[in-house]
Amino acid sequence: MKQLIEAQDISLVLQREAILNRCSFTLNKGECVVITGKSGAGKTSLAKVIAGHYPISSGSIQINDEGIRRVFVHQQHDFRFAFHNRTYFGQRFDRNYHGNFPTVAQVLARANAEEQELNEIIHLLLLEDKLNQPVIELSNGEGKRVQLAQTLLAKPTLLVLDQPFIGLDVKTRAALHELLAILKNTFGITLVIVASDEIPTCTDRIFSMNNGEIKHVFTYHEFQKEDGHGAITIGKEVNWEEIKQYSTNSDSSFENAVRMENVTIGFDDKLILDDVSWKVKKGEHWSLTGENGSGKSTLLSLIYADNPQAYQSEVYLFDKKRGSGESIWDIKQKIGYVSPEMHNFFQRTSSYVEAISVASNDYTLSGFSQDPTTAYETVCSGFNDQMGSSVEVSYFQQALVKSWLEIMDLKHLSNKPFYKASLGEQRLLLLIRSLVKNPPLLLLDEPCQGLDRYQTSHFTSIVNDICKHFEKTLIYVSHYESEMPACIDRKLKLEKGRVVC
Repeated sequence: MKQLIEAQDISLVLQREAILNRCSFTLNKGECVVITGKSGAGKTSLAKVIAGHYPISSGSIQINDEGIRRVFVHQQHDFRFAFHNRTYFGQRFDRNYHGNFPTVAQVLARANAEEQELNEIIHLLLLEDKLNQPVIELSNGEGKRVQLAQTLLAKPTLLVLDQPFIGLDVKTRAALHELLAILKNTFGITLVIVASDEIPTCTDRIFSMNNGEIKHVFTYHEFQKEDGHGAITIGKEVNWEEIKQYSTNSDSSFENAVRMENVTIGFDDKLILDDVSWKVKKGEHWSLTGENGSGKSTLLSLIYADNPQAYQSEVYLFDKKRGSGESIWDIKQKIGYVSPEMHNFFQRTSSYVEAISVASNDYTLSGFSQDPTTAYETVCSGFNDQMGSSVEVSYFQQALVKSWLEIMDLKHLSNKPFYKASLGEQRLLLLIRSLVKNPPLLLLDEPCQGLDRYQTSHFTSIVNDICKHFEKTLIYVSHYESEMPACIDRKLKLEKGRVVC
């Protein structure tokens, strides 16, 4: 194979912090390389260097193809924000906002591709039935597919993908495996993929990273053998009595956290939920499953008070019918919530700081008038359900936040800007944010997206213990059976908006 990129002892420093340390590697034309490692190891940063998004601080990197077209595909797509930068993530469920957003077909048409090429990509990514849908209505997984379609229409010769399998259901993940093999073997596209667990079968080599360094380089088969050996250890024993001591008492004076009777939700002529009835009693632990676009997010929006159609439906939260006098903030105060859309919103409010820093090439944030929100402040915003804004906290609340950061092995991030944490670390911070107010209901929508195996195992263990020690009610969404906490003993599955089990 012809060498496409050769890097020697490259290092990366951002805002005076060492991110990559003396990394050396080659990348051959037409091969597929996966970058793996724990969260915070430097995977995405190395991928951005390869894609040309970050200038290296030292070392050398040689590109042996003058006509190279490098495209970087972010882990988090942002269609809802790209076309209307003041969008709150819950507004996708309010039809009044949808007129400002293009349809999927309009977004893809901007590439000015040949009709045959466009249709082939639409077919490959299973988007035929989504073309007339406004992008704001897309589920997380559907948005990911549109993001990939846009990328392929740009005709890259080097495609760099950050966690491409995140948020995709089983069917779409299988289709993506096939697509990556086609891109590599048929079209000769060079692939660099950041991945935590799911490794494409077309992979040639794996770069295993830790602490900003490439520690090992494996072939696909070597990695499969190596990867299964080490047992995953769970974090240290948690002092739950200490957590209880600092936590406020949870309002558990209800019989049913959720009750829905024959709920039907739709936009125009399209049904999203079709005659859904569901009862979640206090203390029950449910999984909510279904393919991308099956209606899961819309169902959750009714519970989290983000969907105005709840007022016209038989929806009861904590034994009170929606519209009977309670405010949305009364409801949100009782719910600990995490979702990919919420993560996108937090990233959007701070990511421009990094963009300014990289563009200026001095990494000092000079001229930036407002200090970025720290990890500690992000967690504290969970006490009043505000999106990362400053909030005064009591001594007990401070102690509680510090205890949670220690439990999740994130104490070292306390004073670090939220946007400077890795995506996996950001997700864990948002998980802690959902827990600090000690809500009676946990609504966790794909909470382990972007976490490495250790973090996922640690988190699901924590969720089990929380439900046990605090008698929580739990609704948990994941496309991976292995990510489901052991405490889950009830299941609701949606298929095209209908309950199938």
